[in-house]
Amino acid sequence: MGCYILCQVKRAENPYYIEAVGVNIYSIEELCYYFCTDYPLLDRSILNETLAEWLYGELHLRQLARKLSAVLEQEFRISEFVLPVLREIFYLNQQEMKKLEEELQKLEEEPEPLRIKRKGDSLMAHEKYTKAIETYREALRLEKKGKLGVQFAGNLYNNLGCAYSRLFQMDEACSCFQKAYEMLHTRDTLKSCLFAVYLRDGQEAYEQMAGQMKVDPGTRQEMDRQIGEIVPEKRPADLDQALACWTRAYHRNTGL
Repeated sequence: MGCYILCQVKRAENPYYIEAVGVNIYSIEELCYYFCTDYPLLDRSILNETLAEWLYGELHLRQLARKLSAVLEQEFRISEFVLPVLREIFYLNQQEMKKLEEELQKLEEEPEPLRIKRKGDSLMAHEKYTKAIETYREALRLEKKGKLGVQFAGNLYNNLGCAYSRLFQMDEACSCFQKAYEMLHTRDTLKSCLFAVYLRDGQEAYEQMAGQMKVDPGTRQEMDRQIGEIVPEKRPADLDQALACWTRAYHRNTGL
């Protein structure tokens, strides 16, 4: 981040609550940090008059609050609200500010289903799985015409499967992983599908499906080893660890 003095402005007695991720904000530094790290979540549920009033009343940033209130009186771009807040305390240096502005512009110009998917990804990162599911479902609804292609829809279903898995809703997870595999036919989605079946129905069902799907020996050997290492006794704690590992691995391998 840019060079600035921490806590240049007093901390609020009453925080600004960001419901989407369940976070209380007490200072403009914390608000700037949130803007920079979670900008896919920024919309009118966060950038609103309530936030402007909080800046005015709690942090006494009255000039900034008036500027933001004027922005809110018309249709505005996310950057028109976010950048003045960052400039208030020089939170970013010039290069960082330019990069963020470009990222915000890119986000605003993306097709709506893709923007909503990115919001779901951010909710997943915050472990807000129920909200992530709702968000991914909305992206699928908007993408029903298929303008972004089968790969986009397949990735949405895979991410939905990850979210359902983290809630141990394995029927839904298996259904989503199956749809993802049918669309993408990738090794990662195949493994996700089979792992979900193993967690829901056990070893016999896993072996049966692996045979039906004609899993190659190398993949099968790798999966058997991972199952043996991560869930040797099928205890709930082990299952939670396994699902966390598989979810992280999928996002790491696909960048989604």
